[in-house]
Amino acid sequence: MTRVSAERFFDGHRMSGPTTVELDGDGIVRAISPCSGRADHAVLCPGLVDLQMNGWEDVDVAGATPSDLARLDEMLWREGTSHWLGTIVTAPLPSMTETLVRLNSARGDVPGMLGIHTEGPFLGGRPGAHDIGHIVAVDEPYLSNLPPSVRLVTLAAEAAGALAAIESLVARGVCVSIGHSAPTRHEWNLAVAGGARMVTHLFNGMSGVHHRDGGLALWALVDDRVTCGLIADAHHVADEIVALAFASAPARVVLVSDSVAWRSPWALSRAVSIHSGVAALPDGTLAGSATSLLGCLRHAVVDVGVDLEVALLAATSRPAELIGRGDGAMRVGSIAVGHRCDVLALDEGLRVAERFRAPRAD
Repeated sequence: MTRVSAERFFDGHRMSGPTTVELDGDGIVRAISPCSGRADHAVLCPGLVDLQMNGWEDVDVAGATPSDLARLDEMLWREGTSHWLGTIVTAPLPSMTETLVRLNSARGDVPGMLGIHTEGPFLGGRPGAHDIGHIVAVDEPYLSNLPPSVRLVTLAAEAAGALAAIESLVARGVCVSIGHSAPTRHEWNLAVAGGARMVTHLFNGMSGVHHRDGGLALWALVDDRVTCGLIADAHHVADEIVALAFASAPARVVLVSDSVAWRSPWALSRAVSIHSGVAALPDGTLAGSATSLLGCLRHAVVDVGVDLEVALLAATSRPAELIGRGDGAMRVGSIAVGHRCDVLALDEGLRVAERFRAPRAD
């Protein structure tokens, strides 16, 4: 039996005071009780859940082999992320299909990989770093043949065929996010009514806020039906925007890393380089972050002043629940007695102090 304690304990839903968690050899939580005496750590919480992770260091998800994915999973867990969606971005449809088949076959051997997030190629008026030569109208045969491991799809509300695609994906249990998009208000309303429940990296790759003519970012912030993905890496959005998002929609923000493999062949092929801690194309267009999800959470709390409990919700149970992985014998994004759980111990600076990963069931 392993016993670990902390001054503050976050179970995925609420914060408590000094607490001891007991884990057996199978990673099952056997007891959660008040801690008396000196605690081991500052904070205990579930392993973090990242819904938008393109890669890390030299491992790009889209080009990864099974052994690459296993190594990526371990690198992410060292950074505090226990579960993640491997994100692939706009490419020719045959190439994306091949990538999806390969990732779908490999994910079962990767403990933390919850599935796949496809970002593109059905995008719109804010392509960002996506290759506009491969952005196309919605292709229904491609969508109909998505493997079951695709849990999140980003598309533009104004893309040709978007509404039918949203309705079809939602009917199959796929979470749809609106991103790289500059829709009209009517197109936005149709997308949400059709079942879209998220926007991808709020303020990045979308129309914004104007005091007389709103855009996608504004509509997402004020719509209670929609969760806002947010990259709080100190580069993608200003600190005041992070504060605004959490002040406007504290129960509807999901922190994402949008990290990329800045040392991978993909990065070399696009001439991606790191400028002031963020990955960028030669013309300065942001190509993703070089910050872990825990790094984003730490920045939001320490530098912006977001409440720790609110920030942890945005990086644990909320993203898990958004893609339908909040329940089950293996708890994703939460800690509960009688369940296998990944437990993360943090120090006062919100850096990884110790990690406890539950073995996955056969």
